[in-house]
Amino acid sequence: MSTLRETALKVIDAYNSWDLEKMMAVRAPECIQEMRPGTLDLPGPMDNASYEAFQKSIMTAFHTFHIEVLEIIEDTARNKVAIWAKSNASSIIGPYENEYMLVFHMNEAGDKLVRLREFADSAYALDFFPKLRAFKKPGADA
Repeated sequence: MSTLRETALKVIDAYNSWDLEKMMAVRAPECIQEMRPGTLDLPGPMDNASYEAFQKSIMTAFHTFHIEVLEIIEDTARNKVAIWAKSNASSIIGPYENEYMLVFHMNEAGDKLVRLREFADSAYALDFFPKLRAFKKPGADA
């Protein structure tokens, strides 16, 4: 298995563990995460500190989070991996399911993320997340 594929699967495993320390451990110090498309009105590009704070704000709302990889495409010349995936979880407001295209940009060694672009099913997200925000206590981020 290539280092790029191995690292991409480590990222997926970290999310499947739903353990923030494991999620952050696969990221290079300079890692930037973008959540797309922009129509979702989510935070802009986030460095590790911003992403960690964002993730902490939503983690308690989700339980049994699981990502299933449907396809992996490697671009070894550019140290990139694209993954088509779907997720499911239980949440404080009921079942959650989404579909994603994830684009991982790795460091030169191929063992750490330096950029992650996450494209989610915007129609589903536009329905689900306002309900989640409305359920959470006033002042809490989702």
